[in-house]
Amino acid sequence: QMDTFYKLLLKNGFEKGKFLRLINQYSDKYTDFIIFDLNKDQFFKNKDVFFYKSEIESLKNEIIKNNHFFLLKEKTNLYYFRYFSENNIIIAIKRDIFYDIDSLKESIARWTEFLRFGDNNYFSIYKNTNILIAHPYRKNDIGKDATLLKDSKGKLFVQEFTKAAIKNKDGAFVEYYWNKPNKTEYIKKLTFVKLYKEWNWIITAGVYFDDLQKEIVEKKELLKNRIFEYIRTITVISLFLILITSYMAIEISRKINLTFNSYQKKVKNREEELTNLNENLNKRIILAIEEAKEKDRAMLHQSRLARMGKLLNMISHQWRQPLSQLSGIIMEIETAIEFRRAKRKYILNSLNEATSIIEHMSLTIEDFKNFFKPEKEKERFLVSDACKDAKALIKDTYLNERINLDINIIEDKQIYGYRREYSQVILNLFLNAKDQLIEKDIKVKEVSLIIDSNNKKSIVIVKDNAGGIKLDNLEMIFEPYFSTKKSQGTGLGLYMSKMIIEKNMEGSLTVSNDEFGAVFKIEV
Repeated sequence: QMDTFYKLLLKNGFEKGKFLRLINQYSDKYTDFIIFDLNKDQFFKNKDVFFYKSEIESLKNEIIKNNHFFLLKEKTNLYYFRYFSENNIIIAIKRDIFYDIDSLKESIARWTEFLRFGDNNYFSIYKNTNILIAHPYRKNDIGKDATLLKDSKGKLFVQEFTKAAIKNKDGAFVEYYWNKPNKTEYIKKLTFVKLYKEWNWIITAGVYFDDLQKEIVEKKELLKNRIFEYIRTITVISLFLILITSYMAIEISRKINLTFNSYQKKVKNREEELTNLNENLNKRIILAIEEAKEKDRAMLHQSRLARMGKLLNMISHQWRQPLSQLSGIIMEIETAIEFRRAKRKYILNSLNEATSIIEHMSLTIEDFKNFFKPEKEKERFLVSDACKDAKALIKDTYLNERINLDINIIEDKQIYGYRREYSQVILNLFLNAKDQLIEKDIKVKEVSLIIDSNNKKSIVIVKDNAGGIKLDNLEMIFEPYFSTKKSQGTGLGLYMSKMIIEKNMEGSLTVSNDEFGAVFKIEV
C-alpha cells in the first residue's frame, strides 16, 4: 500500500495541490496518509488526523536513520513512517489498530508455526479456554477444544498448561509424555508455559529429556577439558609471575646498591677536587655540567626503578582478590563434579564468572602498562581525567589499607602537557599520603583530592590527615634524596614530581600544612 501510494506521487508530480488530492483520494474510514516534504519543509494531512508537524520533526532523525519507523499513539492508532531518500520525503500511513487486531492475531499464530529451536522443538499456542490456536504438527486440530487431550500416561496436560500459566504470571514448567515430530515413541518432555493476558493466549515451548541429557553429557565433557586447561594455564602464569617478581626484586636491589655506592665514591672524590677549584676553572665547570647531567639521568633511572617496585606492589594488590576468587571457583566446580552435582547452569555460571575475572586481570595489566608508557608529545586533557587514571591504579591499595579517598571536582579545566606524567605526579602524592598514614598509624585514614581553577590556571590539591610535615623539613621536602620515611624512602618521588610539573609543564608544585595534615598544591 505504501509503495503504491509513492508510485502515484511520482506519477502525478510533487506539488502541494496534488499531494492533498491524493491524500483525500486514497484515505478511507480506517486508513490515512501523511506527507512531509523535507526539501520544502511542507507538511500535508487530512484535517481530522490529529498528528502535527512538530511530532514528525521530533521523529525525523530516527526515521531517516532506519529508513522506516513504527509509532503506536493513543493505544489504537498505529503509524508506519517510511523515508524515500531519492526524493527526500517521508510518508506515513495511519491505521486504526482496533480493526486489524484479529488479522494480526491470525498472522502471528501462523508465523509461530514456522519457528524452531533445535531439531525437535517448536512453539504452540492455546487459548485460556484450551482451544488450540497454533501447532506445526497438529494443524487438523486448530480451532478445536483440547481440554480432554491426554498424554501417553493419561495426563490431561493441556488443562495443566492452562492452570500453571494462570497461576504463575512469570510462567511455569509442565512435564508430560509426548512423541517427537514424525515419531511414534513417547518420551518425557518439559514444556514452559506463559499466559499472554492481552489476548488470553497460553504460549508453550518445550524440550525432550533425551535431547537435554545428550546436550548435558556433551557440555560436561567440554567443560571438563576447559577446566583442566584453565588450571594448567593459571598454574603456569602463577609460576611465571613468581619467577619474574623474584628476579626483578633482586635486580632492582642490586642496581640500587650499585648506584648508592657509586654516588658515595663520587661525593668523596668531589670533596678532594674542591681543594683545586681555582685551577683549570673553565674545564672544571664543563666537567661539572656533564656530571650534573649524568646525575640527573641516574636519578631519573633510580626513580623509575623505585616506581617499578611500587608498580609491582600495586599489581599484587589488584590481583590478590581475583586470584582468590578463581581458586574458589575451581574448588567449587571440582567438588561439584566429584559429588556429581555439576549441573549445566551451575557450571556455565561458574565459567562466565571465571572468564570475567580473567578479563579483569588482563585489563589491569593493560592499564598499568599504558599508565607508565613514556610520552613523546604534549596534548590537551582534562585534569579530572588524569586524576582518575591515578585513582584507578591506587584504589585497591587504598581499599586494602582502609584509606578513604574523597574526590571533589569544583571546576574542571583542560590543560596542555603530558597527561601520563601529570597522572604519575598525582599517583606519587597518593602513595606518599598512604605511607604517612600507615607509618603514623592513623585510625581513620582520610585523603582528599580537590580540583578547581583560578583564572587561566587549574588547581589540584591533595591533602591527608596524617598530622603534616615537620616545619624543619618543609623547605627540604623537594630536595633529591631527602626522605621523611624511616626505611623505604628514596627521596626522589617528590623531587621528580616537582621537575615534571615545573620544568616539563611550566607549572608549580608547593606544600604546606593545615590543622589535619600535609597539603600539596599543583598549579598548571
